[in-house]
Amino acid sequence: MNRKEIIQLRLFNQGLSTNCFEKSDEVVAHFGAIQAQDYLMALWAVGLRIKSPNRSAIENLINSGEIIRTHILRPTWHLVHQKDIRWMLELSAPNVKKATQYVDKKEGLTDELFLKAWKIIEQKFREIDNLTKEDIMTYLSEQQITVGNLLATQIIIRAELEMLLCNGEKKGTYALFEKRVPMTGKISKVEAITKLTQLYFKSRGPATLKDFAWWSGLSLGDAKIGIAELDKRLEYFIFNDLKYYYFKIESNIPQKTTFALLPCYDEYTVGYSEGRDIVLPTDLDKSKIGNGIFKSIILSENEIVGTWRKSKKSPYFEIQTFSDNKEILTMNAKKHIEKFNTFSR
Repeated sequence: MNRKEIIQLRLFNQGLSTNCFEKSDEVVAHFGAIQAQDYLMALWAVGLRIKSPNRSAIENLINSGEIIRTHILRPTWHLVHQKDIRWMLELSAPNVKKATQYVDKKEGLTDELFLKAWKIIEQKFREIDNLTKEDIMTYLSEQQITVGNLLATQIIIRAELEMLLCNGEKKGTYALFEKRVPMTGKISKVEAITKLTQLYFKSRGPATLKDFAWWSGLSLGDAKIGIAELDKRLEYFIFNDLKYYYFKIESNIPQKTTFALLPCYDEYTVGYSEGRDIVLPTDLDKSKIGNGIFKSIILSENEIVGTWRKSKKSPYFEIQTFSDNKEILTMNAKKHIEKFNTFSR
């Protein structure tokens, strides 16, 4: 495959060239996990891949617990389908705990302190279904356990990784994991790795071993196990001295160009490490687009051509382009801006 073909297949697998999904939970299930520390942008990452995006419909699924927002894979928020959350947490929690060790130690979070705090927190959750972080800090303070904002965050993250807490019924609240997530059958570590590998390459391929290891938070050794388990089901090719894996698509991929307003932290860029550069402009300082991660980007004719953001002044939208023909780009963007504005209200 050449660069153009790699991008075309990625756009198809990422659901950006077809909008083939009917429901938001289908998008989340397809991706396995969608990075979600920016709440509105995470909703848009799901919405722009649906035929008829509706913010309320997505939020209703999060509030009901069908989609869970929690720390998983890496020490940051992700959206995960309820049916996948248990096996995925069992697989990734040990690695995320290692990644948070430094901050835990710096803030004074020990196993002893966590268990002491959790005993108090759990009792309150038995009385009240949904609590905010501020509520949790207040209840701990009442029991002579004073915690600052960051330590409270680390306690909550630990509780998420232990499958004790997850998001509650409203944005900014937490609830008991056991009340929100039904029990499911356990699977082995190898089965979980294989399942995660399949989810990754079906939704993000073509991608490399290091891309998968970065996204999943797995060691290279564990990532190799997943690829080995899939064996001949995964195809591969070499491009620029890197080995790219992908699932062969039986149906024809639509040979059309894509225009999209991608949110910051979209899986189209954040889902890769060494394989990310393929989609980035070759003749542009990558800091201008936040390395394709930290800024919301404009995709036109399958190429990243600019950045966008909401603004407080009319027309409440700012676009910075790298294209010479800015007038045409602005015209193409107009309906997508209206679509986003309608979605985000």
